[in-house]
Amino acid sequence: MLDSGESQKEVIRPDFNRAIMIDFHGATISSDVGFLLMREIDERFKIIAPMKDCLQDLRSPTHTKHSLVQIVRQRVYQIAAGYEDCNDADYLRIDPALRLALGKDHQAGACQSMLSRLENDVLGTAMGLQALDGALTRATDALLKRKNKRRLIIDLDSTEDPAHGKQEGVAYNGHFAKNCFHPLFGFTSAGDCLGAKLRPGNVHSADGALEFIKPMVKRYRAWFRLFWFRGDAAFAKPEIYEYSEEQRITYFIRLPANENLDKLVSPHLNRPVGRPPKSGIQVKLVDLQYQAKSWHKPRRVVAKIAWHRGELFPRIGFVVTNSRLPASRVTKVYNGRGDVENRIK
Repeated sequence: MLDSGESQKEVIRPDFNRAIMIDFHGATISSDVGFLLMREIDERFKIIAPMKDCLQDLRSPTHTKHSLVQIVRQRVYQIAAGYEDCNDADYLRIDPALRLALGKDHQAGACQSMLSRLENDVLGTAMGLQALDGALTRATDALLKRKNKRRLIIDLDSTEDPAHGKQEGVAYNGHFAKNCFHPLFGFTSAGDCLGAKLRPGNVHSADGALEFIKPMVKRYRAWFRLFWFRGDAAFAKPEIYEYSEEQRITYFIRLPANENLDKLVSPHLNRPVGRPPKSGIQVKLVDLQYQAKSWHKPRRVVAKIAWHRGELFPRIGFVVTNSRLPASRVTKVYNGRGDVENRIK
């Protein structure tokens, strides 16, 4: 048996140059050798294999050609390689690189119908979702340990996942103006995915956010000396501030403008004198102490006032934080979260 999965191999070597080999077995050709690298990473960090202990296989052993781990690997590897549609399995299942990565040798992989049953009947259950979360966590653990950083920044954000049809959980979202799911994501500042949660399309951006980040904090708090959290204005919730302060987490969260904040910042709205910089933007940073009605104590708010060339009024943004960093560093740290939106997209 050959490594490519073929039982026979016929080649022609011309006598004038024996280094030339003519092979007529087109089935051994693959443009997706990345499947083999995925299997190597998967095996090295034990990402998918432990899922066999979490998934219940109700199929008859005598009629089973593919183990659940093999089918999960095929689905994950295909998605990672850019083949998101289950229908792609009907021609990828004979790809020699994929067969080797799955440990199928010369046998074909699973077909579309089997992958669809996996998603709906196995991974779509509470047990299946828990198994997937475990695989994602193991993958992230390997990345975080390898990078050996002293600081972890959790970036939380949501996005729309457009849907066509009447799938369970699909709803119209007025902000995105479309029928969709509204999943929640957690990333590190380097773009490593810490977690994901599929939610109905019509929920608020911060719905379930605190329950979402608590397992991350519990798992990684002891790993890092500095533990930071960033979020946009949707996550400006008293319960998130209080939890972060209790867990010694430094937070940088955008705060929506309101009448009281406008009054606090109004003495600082005089346009700076002098020639504007080459960027055309003049910036002033102001430290404020502010307490909303729903807060049990005042908190630090950094206001960024930016005058843009050609605009009559300044643009004002507020960031609430428990950090002791200078105001310039606070805004710089918060602005770094903009990359998380690119990661999601």
